[in-house]
Amino acid sequence: MHDTRSTRKQLPGQPTAKVKRSTVTPGIPTKGTAIHTLVTSNGSPYLNFQNRIMYGTYKKAQKMPGGDSLVGFTRILHRTRPDLLMDEASLSPTSCSTVPTFRADPLTPSCDTWCEFPVSDRPNAVMQFLKAAKADPTMIKAPWLLMIETDYVWMRPLQAPPAEDPASRPMAYPFNYIVPTAPPLEGVMRKMYPAELGPLSGIHGSGPAPVMMRFDEWMEVAPEWERLTAHIEADMESKEKLGWVREMYAFSVAMALKGVKPEILACPRCPLIAQPPADQALGGAAMFHYTWGTIFKDSFGRKIWEFDKRTYTAEEIQRKTPRVPLPPAYREDWKMQDDQPVTRELYDTLVGMIERMNSAVDDLPELQAVR
Repeated sequence: MHDTRSTRKQLPGQPTAKVKRSTVTPGIPTKGTAIHTLVTSNGSPYLNFQNRIMYGTYKKAQKMPGGDSLVGFTRILHRTRPDLLMDEASLSPTSCSTVPTFRADPLTPSCDTWCEFPVSDRPNAVMQFLKAAKADPTMIKAPWLLMIETDYVWMRPLQAPPAEDPASRPMAYPFNYIVPTAPPLEGVMRKMYPAELGPLSGIHGSGPAPVMMRFDEWMEVAPEWERLTAHIEADMESKEKLGWVREMYAFSVAMALKGVKPEILACPRCPLIAQPPADQALGGAAMFHYTWGTIFKDSFGRKIWEFDKRTYTAEEIQRKTPRVPLPPAYREDWKMQDDQPVTRELYDTLVGMIERMNSAVDDLPELQAVR
């Protein structure tokens, strides 16, 4: 491919030529407020533990007022073979633990067991799903495609605007650790977003999840996301400076290159997620994201309770998913790991989130090994 402004060959980090917004894909829903939810995974016990709980809470949200807008769910599994959760579909077609799955062939087969950065396979896996859905539009059940993560907890249904309304914008979330304008990153960001395209402030700090866009918006952004992720993985400077969120940066740049400008609201106004303990309450969000670990300490500095997803990695937790322990009764003298006070509001928020998680756990059957 050649740059449209010259005859020189396109380099890995250069944007493709700007194109007109693609036309509607035949057969894909384009009208209404319904949502088809997507999540990606490499099928590790760590992610399957989260995925079983998340999908269980999703099924509960479907039964709430407004839940009829949640009409489709697909787990995009980038793995060389079916995993334990794909086998769940054979248990019962109505089971809350049945996880509808599209299996994509991974770029990095070693990630079936262990690899340095399995997330680098995500853009390619999503592209495989989107191409398959374009060939078979029945795979898409709604005009809005919502990408989430496995470590989300549905507390209520998400409400979307009419997709056919040109004023209805995609939605995204502002992560405070994605900072395209940070001075130390300027060199690697300009490899992906040259100065001729404008200031780096034109790139928002979101990443691919949570993001809600129409199918054809995903079809525009995802190829750039895949290309830029491959560029970063091949460029040592970019890998080192962008770190563990480098694939998130690739997505944010891809949206900027394609001129897709989402509505981005922070908590408590964000309709997508809240992140305790950084956020004290759910606010206007539909889901919690438990990416941060939480520690409660007593007045002597002794740890009295902890919840951190990174402790749930054992193989057996995906088969017999354990309940998450609740904290003891609230005390006003407690502090967090950063010595900030544990407010009653935050305590009630975390208890509510874990109670919802445990209500999903209680519905999950024990699984047998994939043969």
